Order: sequence, then C-alpha cells, then structure tokens
Amino acid sequence: MSQMSERKKSPDYQTKNSIFASPMEKGFVNINFVNWEKKINTGLWLLDFWAEWCTACLAQDKVYAELSGLFGDRLNIGKVNVSDNRLLADRFGVRNIPYLMLLKDGKIIMQMPGIQSKDYLINQIKQQLQ
Repeated sequence: MSQMSERKKSPDYQTKNSIFASPMEKGFVNINFVNWEKKINTGLWLLDFWAEWCTACLAQDKVYAELSGLFGDRLNIGKVNVSDNRLLADRFGVRNIPYLMLLKDGKIIMQMPGIQSKDYLINQIKQQLQ
C-alpha cells in the first residue's frame, strides 16, 4: 500500500482534510429530533437537511463555512442528517436534499430546496439581520 493511501486512512488526516471532515468538525451544529426545538428557538438559523452520500450537500458545506465566517455569531448554521432524523425531515416536508430552511427565533422564514448560491443566501440572511 502506498504512503498516500496509508495517510488517507489515518483518522488525523481525515479530520484535518476538509474533504473527509464531517460537517460537525467544520463548526456546524448537529440538529436532531431531541435538540431541535431547544436549539433553534433563539437567533437566526440556517438549517441544512443533508446526508453523507449526497455530494451536492457536501459541496454546499464550503458555502456555509464562508457564511459562518462572514456573519459570525449573528448566524447559526445547523445540519440535520436526514438518514438519522427522518422524523424531522418528514415534519418539514423534505423530499429532496440539499434542503435549506432559514429560521428566526424558531419561526420558519423561508424554505429552499436544492443548491442555493452564496450570493442569494447572503441577501436573504442580510434581510433578516436588519
């Protein structure tokens, strides 16, 4: 086995390399059926319904990381893994992923199916922060 293959299997390499890092390791908040009501009741939240097998979902993580850097603590970014949280996905009518929801103080502001551009998301978030 090559040295490169050995490194890719190493947990340290996988955690530090953004391709292999899980969304929670990237600083996003894990939202699930147990904690979702408590977590999203305060502040502005961008919730991403996703799955590990969804390449479009994983590609969107870069945009969310940029949004996090841009808005700091004025925006919370939560991730709902639909494979583990089917009840939440069903509750909000999620049929395809990625699927985004923008919430403010626990109230749904908008629901966005599919991939969303960074510029579009920035505009929507700025409107809610005014």
